[in-house]
Amino acid sequence: MRLFVALDIPDDAVRYIAGVQKQVKSLIKADRWQSLHNLHLTLHFLGEVGEKLVPEICKDMDIVSEIISPFSLQVGGFGAFPHAERPRVLWLGLRGQTDPLRQLHLLLGKRFDLHPGLTYDKKRYSPHITLARGPKVGQEGGPLAEWNERLLSSEPPAWEVTRFHLYQSELRPDGAVHTIIHTSTFDKEHGK
Repeated sequence: MRLFVALDIPDDAVRYIAGVQKQVKSLIKADRWQSLHNLHLTLHFLGEVGEKLVPEICKDMDIVSEIISPFSLQVGGFGAFPHAERPRVLWLGLRGQTDPLRQLHLLLGKRFDLHPGLTYDKKRYSPHITLARGPKVGQEGGPLAEWNERLLSSEPPAWEVTRFHLYQSELRPDGAVHTIIHTSTFDKEHGK
């Protein structure tokens, strides 16, 4: 099973992000624009995982969810990987209560480390929402600061994060299909 752990992004935030992406599309070209259908914020991509390990992953998620309280996030400003001068990925960041988000990522990783053979990306966590891959910006790079001023609302949508999900991702010719196979809710007693 191809699995990942992620947070929902609510519809009003998705509409806002889609509007921002549409404005950027009118300014630059890209190798590929990110589909905003089934948009989520990935915490950990686990890749191929044996079915026997799924109950343990669900248990790990529930254990971590008992430690974390609900928190709020908001769409942030433009960013690029590896950097604005020669971007390979154009994205929107997050602001708000990002410390609990980072703690959630860290604690899940510590739980996943307990399972030999379970692999996941251990790079520094940089939460973001991808807009485009291979953006075509000029020699001077992407004008991210200008776009932050010109294209973003002074009060982008904010939302409360109260749960996160384990998704199964099935790759199909018409695109990936993501199915929730487990949900953990924050600040709850699981199985008690």
